[in-house]
Amino acid sequence: MKNKVLLVGIVCSLLSGCYREDADLPFIGYEYFPTEIGRFIEYKVDSVWQDDEAGQLGFAEAHYFLRDLSESPFTDEEGRPATRVERYSRLSPFSDWKIKDVWYRVRTEKIAEQNEENIVFVKHNFPLKDGKKWDGNSKNTLLSLQELYLQNTVPEVWEYEYQNVNEPYAINGLTFDSTVTVVQLNRPALVGLDIFAQEVYAKNVGLIHKQLRMYNIQGADTVGFVYEMVITDFGE
Repeated sequence: MKNKVLLVGIVCSLLSGCYREDADLPFIGYEYFPTEIGRFIEYKVDSVWQDDEAGQLGFAEAHYFLRDLSESPFTDEEGRPATRVERYSRLSPFSDWKIKDVWYRVRTEKIAEQNEENIVFVKHNFPLKDGKKWDGNSKNTLLSLQELYLQNTVPEVWEYEYQNVNEPYAINGLTFDSTVTVVQLNRPALVGLDIFAQEVYAKNVGLIHKQLRMYNIQGADTVGFVYEMVITDFGE
């Protein structure tokens, strides 16, 4: 009997301490950021930009469809396995897809990164747990964020937080049994920079819903945008 107990103890220590940290987690969560080649997700994208001070010239909107395809594997500059992601766009469901840009993703034991045209976001911090927080912009510079969002007051640190881990989510006529919500930043303001950023991921699918609102409110003048991506199809 003592030998059996000793054997269990040895096996437990080999398996990373048998989850001594985050022991209540039944899984790590890699399924929410799949990297298999050939997977695709399609979205409907709506974006509106406004600059009140510029009047009619300060308003613009864009509506289009986006296809995200995990195209091929490669090794990144740090020697890590990575996935090349080709992104295509079209103006209607009946027009041809045209290449828009190329991103890449890296999923390690601890984190999931997404390189969006040389700006790296830490999308996930494994293992998943409700209330867990991390800096999603830890690999960015403040200047790159200001250029990306066209706001010179955008904060450098965005404290991402997991919410609703393994909860169902319905959107655009599709229902997903297991999802996780990543609240990237929620900073409402009546004056100054008002920001809300959130992404929802489905198990074995990936990103299914993205919302981003960023307005710089200064008296009667408001400058900023809203952006939303909603899944329409997925597969491999």
